[in-house]
Amino acid sequence: MDMRDKLAAVEARLPDLLLDESGWQSKLIDYYPPKVERLWRQDGDYRIALHRTHPCKEGSSLWHPHSWPAAMRLIEGTYEMGVGFGDNPSPSALGAKVFLAAGSSYEMTHPHGWHYVRPVGQECYSVMVTGPLFPFPLEPPSTKDYPFPELEPEVIAEMLAVFRQHYKG
Repeated sequence: MDMRDKLAAVEARLPDLLLDESGWQSKLIDYYPPKVERLWRQDGDYRIALHRTHPCKEGSSLWHPHSWPAAMRLIEGTYEMGVGFGDNPSPSALGAKVFLAAGSSYEMTHPHGWHYVRPVGQECYSVMVTGPLFPFPLEPPSTKDYPFPELEPEVIAEMLAVFRQHYKG
C-alpha cells in the first residue's frame, strides 16, 4: 500500500478515532518556525498526526527531512511548500516551491527528500500518516535537548473540534 492509500484508509477511520480522546498524545513544536501543535497516536506500524501550523515570515520555515515515509492532507488553509533533495546536513538546493490549498495531498517517500511548509495568511490544519523509520534515515536538525511540552487542554479541545467538524462520521 502506498502512503497516500494509507492516508485515505486512516481518514476513513478518523471519525471514530477522534471520539477516543484518550488515544491522542500531544506535542508543541516551537523550537523553529513555524510553530506546530501536534496531536498524534500510534496505529500499528504507522503513526497518525493532526497538525495546526501557524503562519511565519517568508524564508524562516525549517528545512527538514522526514526519517520515515509520510503522506499528508491539508484540510484547512493554504501553505507554501519548498521541496529539496540531498544528504545531511541540508538539501542541495530548493528544487520546487508549490502552494497547496485545503484538500491537497502529497507524499514524501524517499529517504533523502527535504521540505519546509509555511502557512500563508492563517493557521493550517493537516493530517499526516507516517510509516516505519527508513533503514538509514537522515538526521533532522538536532532537537535532542528540546523539551517539546504537551499542549494545553483547551488547545487539544480546539484542535479536536476542527478535525471532528471536517471528519464527521
